[in-house]
This record gives sequence, structure tokens and C-alpha cells, in this order.
Amino acid sequence: MTKYFADVSSFQPDNLGFFQGLVNAGVSGIMIKTTQGSPDGDNYLNPKSTNQARNALAAGMNVGFYHYFLASSVADSINEAKFFEQSVVNLGFGKDTPLCVDVEDSTLNTSNVASYVDTFINYLETQGYTNVFQYSMASWFNQGILNANKHPTWVASYGSSDCGARGNIVAWQYTSNWGGGSQDMSYDWGIFDKQPAKIEATTQPTVEPKHPKVENVIKLTEQTHPVDRLGIERPEIYEAGSTWKSSNIVMINDEPNYQIATDIFVPVSKTTFKDFIIVKYMGDSPAPVFDSKGNRVQNASVSTGKSFKTAGFKVINDIPMAKIATNEFIPLEYTSGSKFE
Repeated sequence: MTKYFADVSSFQPDNLGFFQGLVNAGVSGIMIKTTQGSPDGDNYLNPKSTNQARNALAAGMNVGFYHYFLASSVADSINEAKFFEQSVVNLGFGKDTPLCVDVEDSTLNTSNVASYVDTFINYLETQGYTNVFQYSMASWFNQGILNANKHPTWVASYGSSDCGARGNIVAWQYTSNWGGGSQDMSYDWGIFDKQPAKIEATTQPTVEPKHPKVENVIKLTEQTHPVDRLGIERPEIYEAGSTWKSSNIVMINDEPNYQIATDIFVPVSKTTFKDFIIVKYMGDSPAPVFDSKGNRVQNASVSTGKSFKTAGFKVINDIPMAKIATNEFIPLEYTSGSKFE
């Protein structure tokens, strides 16, 4: 059965009858705009969002929220993400709520907006939100302004035979005049179908996983200016204690750096991983250990999830490695925060 969801802002009604009418027409979900910009910018909060959420739930609808994106820097992106998150918290919704960043404003810098979106989504995911995605028109994905493969994507394409873009498409907004009015409508291909992690009853025995779960989340230990791929310091400052999801470990200025967005990096030395590592390797296979000359150490290997206090880093045969013993090293590629799968 085809599933539909509508999206609303302050331009739509907030009464129960409106949402009940959608349900009666076969629409099971709703995405509600809560915020636009940041407290330092537009500082816009949809005045109808509380009633819209309450009455959508009363009508039996699935509810998610979206934020209208206006960021012009990484710092802006974080401020907007925090502003949006607080609106969701204030409405009483949990971490599995569908959350979307609406990226379409004509004032956005199309050369840099993808990295700003990465930062926005990364922030929400590091706060524990499990159903975060991006929205824009098909042309922005086809022109390479945004990447439909990098994040789950809700795409807008009206009057076409399909969604108009390719990638990790989870919804298609196919019309802006559903029902003969000015209501947007979308096909749901996974947004509201995504199930939260099951919580076992307390009477059930706890089963330990075969391998510990390795999370690519890093935490800053001091105020930090990130750098770009060439090692040029960026103007924004990230606060001590902030957490980020790393997608790779890259050597910049002879120091390993975690990649936290398209062209944004923070030094390992300014994170809680400055003097220890967590091993990340393949399934049941143990990670190999090497000596200072790059030779594999016989009868020495370590399993995924095992942590080591390190004695610094060394580049051996052009491969950055962490020192875990007098003459034993593990490639940083095999540690948490890398892109190794």
C-alpha cells in the first residue's frame, strides 16, 4: 500500500479537523516546520508547531519535524542544529523522531552548502538522533550542489514521472497542490517506516554482543579551530566537550586529524583519543600488528573493540600508525574514527 505524508508550516491550519481530514484522505504522516535560521539570525519558531504536533498526534498521524536552513558557515550550521534540536525537545519528542533539514533557500552558498549540511546532520546524529535526512529540489542533487548518496534524502520534483534524482532517496515530494489547494504531498519510502531499536523487557537475559560496537564519535578536550585539507585554520571555534562523528583519519601537517565534514578536520591531539585507540577491524579477523620497520609481528594481533593506551604516532612506510608497545604498532586505519570497513 502506498504511503503518503504531508508537510506543513505556519501557513497551514493547526486545528484537529485539518489533520483528521488528511487521515481520512489516506495520509498517515506529517512533517512540521518548527524553526528557521538560528537565534543569532532569523530566530524563527513556528507559532503553530505546538498545536500542529498535538492535533496531528490526536488524529493518529506519524509526526516528524523540519528546519529551514540558512547557514552561511560551519558555526551557523551548528547554531541552527542546536536551535532546531531544542524545538524538538520542547515539543517532547524523542531521538527516533524523523528530523529533516530543508535546503533550498536562494541565498545559500551553493559551493559550500553541502559541507554545512554535513555539519548540521552530524551534530544531530552525535546527539543520538537516529532518523535525520536532507530535503531539496532534484536539480540541486543533479547539479552536485548536494549529495543524495551521503545522507537519506527527501527530494522535490513536481510534474515528473519519477523523483528526478538518484541516491539514498527516502521520500519524493511529488506535488505542491494536492487536493486542488496549496498543500505539498510526498510518497514515503522509509521515513516513517524506520523502526526504533527494540528495548528488551528487563526479565529477558542480557546477551553480550560477539564484538563490541565501535562508534566513530570523537570528543574535543579543548577549544579548537578546525582546519581544511591543506592545514589552513578555519575561523570558527569548536567548544571543549563537543562531540563529532568522524568519517576518516588524515595526516595534515604531520599530524593525524579526524575528518568531521567534507573539508573540515580536527587534530587527534585535541580529542580524547590523543593517547589511546580503539581497534576497528573486520568481523572475526584480528587486526595485524607491525614493528617499527613495517614488518608484521608474528603471533601478534588484536580484536575489534580492544583499546590501547598509545605512546604517540609514527609514519611507517607512508602509513600512519599508533604505538601500542615498545616495538608494536597498529595502523590508524584500523582504529575508531577511520573509514575502514
